[in-house]
Amino acid sequence: MLNESPFRSLSLRARLILSYLVILGIGGLATSIVGSYIVSSTIQMQVLRAVDNNLATARLIYDQQLEALKRTVELTASGTTVVQYLAAGDRPSLLAFLQRIRESSGYDFLTLVNERGQVVMRTSNPALTGGPVAPISVIRAAQSGKLAAATEIISAEDLEKEHRSLPERARTRLVQTARAEPFDRPEETAGMALIAAAPVYRHASAVPGVLYAGILLNGNFTIVDRVSNLVLRDDRFRNGDIGSVTIFQDNFRISTNVRLRNGERALGTRAAPDVERQVLGRGESWRGPAFVVNEWYLSGYAPIRNYEGNVVGALFTGLLETTYTSTRNDVILSFFAVAMVGFICIIGITYYMIRNITRPVGEMVAATQNIAAGRFDQEIQSESHGEIAQLAASFNTMLASLREMKADLEQWGLTLEEKVRQRSEELAAMQARVAQSERLASLGLLAAGVAHEINNPLGAILSLTALTLEDTPPDDPNRENLVEVVHQSERCRGIVKGLLDFSRQSKGNMQPLDMNSLLNDTLSLIGKQAQFFNIRIVKDQDPNLPEVIGDRSQFQQVFMNLLINAVQAMDEKGAITIVTRGTTDERVEVRISDSGRGIPPDQIDLIFDPFFSTKESGHGTGLGLSIAYGIVTTHRGTISVESELDKGTTFTIRLPAAAVTREVQS
Repeated sequence: MLNESPFRSLSLRARLILSYLVILGIGGLATSIVGSYIVSSTIQMQVLRAVDNNLATARLIYDQQLEALKRTVELTASGTTVVQYLAAGDRPSLLAFLQRIRESSGYDFLTLVNERGQVVMRTSNPALTGGPVAPISVIRAAQSGKLAAATEIISAEDLEKEHRSLPERARTRLVQTARAEPFDRPEETAGMALIAAAPVYRHASAVPGVLYAGILLNGNFTIVDRVSNLVLRDDRFRNGDIGSVTIFQDNFRISTNVRLRNGERALGTRAAPDVERQVLGRGESWRGPAFVVNEWYLSGYAPIRNYEGNVVGALFTGLLETTYTSTRNDVILSFFAVAMVGFICIIGITYYMIRNITRPVGEMVAATQNIAAGRFDQEIQSESHGEIAQLAASFNTMLASLREMKADLEQWGLTLEEKVRQRSEELAAMQARVAQSERLASLGLLAAGVAHEINNPLGAILSLTALTLEDTPPDDPNRENLVEVVHQSERCRGIVKGLLDFSRQSKGNMQPLDMNSLLNDTLSLIGKQAQFFNIRIVKDQDPNLPEVIGDRSQFQQVFMNLLINAVQAMDEKGAITIVTRGTTDERVEVRISDSGRGIPPDQIDLIFDPFFSTKESGHGTGLGLSIAYGIVTTHRGTISVESELDKGTTFTIRLPAAAVTREVQS
């Protein structure tokens, strides 16, 4: 008896309760450890997936900004305006044109360089011209005839040449923060910019110059705020942003929404040493926890490279680790609370069971062995009634709660991915609508400008000719010519109206038309011009040609454009064949053929596009065939072209006969 242990000295009830509590405690501890691990790993996996999606969105927006810059520079450089101004030596007009592009696009600089690498014009610093261009790889690539765009580092000296304010914007005071290695200098004067450069072609094989533009990223929060608003929206945590977005130049922040303790943006702060070594040193991406200024973030870093492939900075997105740990702790605390409630219930049930001996001891031992073994993927079945049954129900409820929490977290991750996808689709649709709106606005401005510029001199011509006509005697031989001038001036005014109608798609003055008569009238009008003196006109007109319903002035404009284009394609020497036929499907067909040089196969699909022209610069605007196409299609007709190099081109117009048109309208 003296060697008997204290445990054996307890009553049987106490021994049973104590033994059961030990077993239950081990099982509860194992449940807590496994459950905590599952909860923690699941939440962290979902947060890191969100970080990956945010980083992909940030990279997409960053690349879209660079792509938009490249496309604008390419369109400006590939157009005829810059070359025409250069050829004419009209520097004021060229400067005004480029300044409008820079200001409307929001670029910090837009500069033109000649073929020798000398600056011809800086739109943001017009007084400083000449001298060599900055040694930037993007510009060198454009000088070799390539379209190039990348992120580049620009020295303070070169920035000052572009604009006097840029060096001050680029100057970054380097700030020391906790856990970051010290800087070896107090500030950085160079800047990081998005730059795009395109060659300006005067001839197909010559590169007379380069046009380049740039956006300075230092202190420019457009990209980071846009990404933050898109992926983080207004989510807050403890009165602060739930996440952050940053653009690094080398190893310090130049654009960020990370805040210092005083509320200012953390510009000039340094990246964590391990991030700096992997992302900036080895050019590899980073994914995981990182200390950012004052807080730990679950982070994603991606290197930013220049045109030559060298790492010049990094792009960062991250979510506060405290949001993850707070959610994790809340879930685990809830888990422990549920476990504690179950534990208390089990104690009471066990005491009641032991006292009343309502259940076999063997069944109780088997249940405790399953719990101690950590088998949480099964439910406890009890055919009896009483404490053990209640214990089984409580344990099953605890497992169901854990599984429900896990399912909720997985659903939260899927919902977040779906929202990111929807926001990306909305962004793409919005950009498409903006691009279409800008195109239509530009076309409207062009039409209004043309109408204004042409109508003023036409009005003066019409008024002066009418006054002269009133003072001319009826038998004066010049009276007939003056009448014709008045008539043709009015027709020109109609043509200008037709240009506006083309952009507005308005209806014209519809009436029955004889295409043979209309073609003959057009030939009599333009046939007196000098360019038609060496042209032979061959007519093959159907005398029984059906009439069509249309606007006479508009169709006269169509035929005039086609005839003049044919003469110019033949260099004012050759033959034009005009054929009219009525078809079996009650349509009227007009074919105008020339014996000119033809249209290259790679350009034949573009000839009806506005502002596209195969003529030399200064010999056309590229609107004639585009307007003709609009007029014909407005009249429910079709216009097609067939061409063979050095043999000629044939335009075919097919229109519904008047009878068909009236039948459709009725």
